[in-house]
Amino acid sequence: MVERNNVRRLVALGLAALGFAGCQTRPEIHTQAAPDVNFAGYHTYGFIAKPSTDRAGYTTLTTRSIETSVNREMQARGYTLADNPDLIINFSVATKDKIEGSTGPDFALGYGRGRWGWGWGVGGYYNDIRTVTEGSLTVDVVDHGRNELVWSGTAVGQIGKKELDNPNPAIDAGVTEIFRRYPIKAPAADSSH
Repeated sequence: MVERNNVRRLVALGLAALGFAGCQTRPEIHTQAAPDVNFAGYHTYGFIAKPSTDRAGYTTLTTRSIETSVNREMQARGYTLADNPDLIINFSVATKDKIEGSTGPDFALGYGRGRWGWGWGVGGYYNDIRTVTEGSLTVDVVDHGRNELVWSGTAVGQIGKKELDNPNPAIDAGVTEIFRRYPIKAPAADSSH
């Protein structure tokens, strides 16, 4: 049962990291690139043998979904998947529960008789407290020959029930958002079709 919960949590993580597509707000995207790296000098890529999404010892659905989306993005930029690549892609997902809330006056107006006579008043306060799950997806691009990180992108956002029930669209959207900031842009899609 513990293993099943871990797999479900990994799926949620992957979703969360990206899945922000289904949320009301878009995920926050953070990227960084190593200085003075010529990304046009790389031509091939591959994936790390055991990403963190495969902690259970087998390839998870989350791993497959992330790899599919990353393949699309890398190939759109002219890279080729290879056994001995120039770049190694690693990715990780994480989730954490957060408590969010706010309090404030209820703005209830009243008129009535009190100890000192008649008068108006404002009273009451509300508490809007809830637990939300925040997920993140990080994609690292590593120079295989030097074994050095050359680029990293992270999507952070809230995960809802919709993303937990069907994570693939969220994962795909998250990877797309991360790669919008990759140093080599994908050519624009032909809209004449």
